[in-house]
Amino acid sequence: MLRTMKKTILLLLSVLAVALISCQDKFLEAKPDKALLVPATPDDFQALMDDAFTMNTMPGLSIISDGDYSISDAGWKAFSVPYVTNSYIWAEQIYEGQGVTDWSMPYQQVFNANIVLEGLGKLDRGAVGDQRYNELKGSALFYRALAFFNIAQTFAAPYDKSTLAATPGIPVRLSSDINSPSSGGTLQETYQQIEHDLLAAMPLLPDRARPANRPSKQAARAFFARMYLAMEEYDKAERYADSCLKVQNSLLDYNNLDTNSTRPFPAVFSGDNPEVIYYLVLRGNSFTVSSLATVEPLLYDLYQAGDLRKKLFFRDRGSGIYTFKGSYNGANTIAGTLFGGFATDELYLIRAECYARRGEKELAEKDLNTLLSMRFKSENFAPVHTADAGSALERVMLERRKELIERGLRWYDLRRLNKDPRFAVTLRRVVDGTTYTLPPNSARYTFPFPDDEIKAGGF
Repeated sequence: MLRTMKKTILLLLSVLAVALISCQDKFLEAKPDKALLVPATPDDFQALMDDAFTMNTMPGLSIISDGDYSISDAGWKAFSVPYVTNSYIWAEQIYEGQGVTDWSMPYQQVFNANIVLEGLGKLDRGAVGDQRYNELKGSALFYRALAFFNIAQTFAAPYDKSTLAATPGIPVRLSSDINSPSSGGTLQETYQQIEHDLLAAMPLLPDRARPANRPSKQAARAFFARMYLAMEEYDKAERYADSCLKVQNSLLDYNNLDTNSTRPFPAVFSGDNPEVIYYLVLRGNSFTVSSLATVEPLLYDLYQAGDLRKKLFFRDRGSGIYTFKGSYNGANTIAGTLFGGFATDELYLIRAECYARRGEKELAEKDLNTLLSMRFKSENFAPVHTADAGSALERVMLERRKELIERGLRWYDLRRLNKDPRFAVTLRRVVDGTTYTLPPNSARYTFPFPDDEIKAGGF
């Protein structure tokens, strides 16, 4: 009977999720009606959070804008979705009144997390059991923090300490009450809430979780490392990356993979990729699934001879055209989705960057060499040696570009690194004879709120 009830709950939740997604950017304007289904038991709460289609996604709009991919004039004209063509040329108006799943989906995650937190508050903790109660509460706090963070990386300005208190944030909703007002607040308040939720979640979570779509202390450490890197809190980013790698530091030896395979990486839930800490996918869109979107030749040419990533990440379509095939989702890849979760390769690069920034050249090189020894053919690998900490930092940035492609992190890096003249770039695209540019620190590095949300909330 319990199994039947759980199946029924999951079915109803799926229907609710689909209905919410169809509403898209009207999510905050027309809240889900809790009367449709109110999860009330620990099993209900776990089922709600185990809906990976909803809870383990992050915005994918930045993949269109980050400059790693290009489309021909004919390809650009072939796209009929405004947010694709407009994001591609960094237009000021993106959506043209259409829905924005990159906004509505993470706010669905926030709503679900709030449902769980409020529901737990009504239960007898002793009857539930301390361990299960803690894991449910910690998971809900983790999901809410991650949703707010991912929304902020797309729809809020880049983190800057000097302007933080005066910069608008995102709507931070801490209640599932459909009548609760939605207030933007400041970016400082946004990050304070993210940090508060994650700090509260961490001691409640299990050390490691299986399946990989469930939160854990290890996932929280990796999340902290990514978050503090975005905040340019490099001492904290180093500390959390280091603590995470002390628990899980294995890397996948690319020498053991089939470079000719169309999906060369192990299925993410198989347990055969020791790098994966937490499963998260970028929302699929017509750009990421299209064969019209091809890798920028300058990016492809960054990979040296003997670098296995050149064949494991990219599919040769002939005539100098390459498309991406290297998602860590592996055989679990759904059309248009890309892996955006936490993995040890990212953590090695975070720690290496932080080492280099504080002048520890040898430590930065050690992390780089640990990673790269698993990326090159054994006979082609040559250890990295740099002249000084500044050169080591430049090499780390190069390897971040090559290793973490198509994980949604390029946009994060552009937003934070454009403030440093050493790494600032101007993105350029030519479409139908017109040149479009995205200069460093442009306001267009922040995607606008959905049109309906602006009208409804007065932002």
